[in-house]
Amino acid sequence: MKTLDEYLQLAAVAHGHLCAGQVLGVRLAMLGLRELGITDPIAERKRIVTYVEIDRCMTDAIALVANCRLGKRALKFRDWGKVAATFVDLPTGRAIRIAAKESSKQIARDMFPDIV
Repeated sequence: MKTLDEYLQLAAVAHGHLCAGQVLGVRLAMLGLRELGITDPIAERKRIVTYVEIDRCMTDAIALVANCRLGKRALKFRDWGKVAATFVDLPTGRAIRIAAKESSKQIARDMFPDIV
């Protein structure tokens, strides 16, 4: 797995800019994968399915970190308007849902004051 800074740089390029949603998405995905014991989402691409609950900036970052895409059927979108994602480890059947607190967006802005 890459570092937070490495993922943030990649997210900024993939999304077009770095914003609080990108920071939240990267951190959320890194935590979800870590909790499932997935250290190389590129090598283990078919191991996980990710459900995102909002179609905003964070979803781009989650897709980047978890190496999941709608077209590959590894990313599922459920429009529940929540800044949250569920990571499912298919071989083990384990899953974890990570949700951001309301205060998370401001904390992300405070951590990275130069973001949009």
